[in-house]
Amino acid sequence: MQSFFESRSPRLDTSLPSVRHFQELIRNRTMVSVQMIGGQELEGTLKWQDNQFLALRQDTSLPLVLLNREAIAVLRALV
Repeated sequence: MQSFFESRSPRLDTSLPSVRHFQELIRNRTMVSVQMIGGQELEGTLKWQDNQFLALRQDTSLPLVLLNREAIAVLRALV
């Protein structure tokens, strides 16, 4: 029997184009604009991603903001 601490979520599928694109945005430290389903808009750089969340750094003096992937309406690079 597997304990709670041993359970693992499915691995991030890096064959998906969206996952690869997010990884490129993270690697290049590209500024992004994220519009949430409720209309709130956030700007910053992506720091990491997993199956459920993206971490957004808005300012170095602020903590990371975790964005639920299902709550994101639009994410676009600010180039």
